[in-house]
Amino acid sequence: MKWLLLTLLPLQLFSQQVIDDCIVDVPIMYSVGYDVDKTYTWDVSDGVIINETDNQITVQWPDSLGTYVITVSTIRHGCYGDTSTYTVTVEDCPRIDLFFPNAFTPNMDNHNSYYTIYGSDVGDISYMVIFDRWGDKIFETNGNGRWDGTYEGEKCQIGVYVVNIMYRDIRFIREIHLIR
Repeated sequence: MKWLLLTLLPLQLFSQQVIDDCIVDVPIMYSVGYDVDKTYTWDVSDGVIINETDNQITVQWPDSLGTYVITVSTIRHGCYGDTSTYTVTVEDCPRIDLFFPNAFTPNMDNHNSYYTIYGSDVGDISYMVIFDRWGDKIFETNGNGRWDGTYEGEKCQIGVYVVNIMYRDIRFIREIHLIR
């Protein structure tokens, strides 16, 4: 997610936000400083205001890419006051192309004989470690490795193992079933 935050006084409503469509389904709350003598008027160019109080709103943005604007204006003692706008840009979600097999059969028949992760983004895996059911580390490598189902030259038992990888700054943890 990318953020560019600028303060626009006197309402102190940030002026720009960039989100991706991975999180656009989550309602987002926006607020400005509260003054009991002011009346707040909110306008949203698209999306739905699902909750509104005097100085804050919660918006459900549409699930389409685009730029949307929030405007808040105030009236104090019958006089128009501050107006502030806030731009929300919804960008395409960066997709991660990684496939974690949940089972493999290391019987050396050249069909699923090694555990490895697949996908066009495997080059960005920086670390991979596999643990047995007791939490013992049985395989470790920098990058995407190929585990043959052995530990110190001995075949590992049939069962469930855990693979833990670092992809960019994201940690993934998955179960693996070793089947013979």
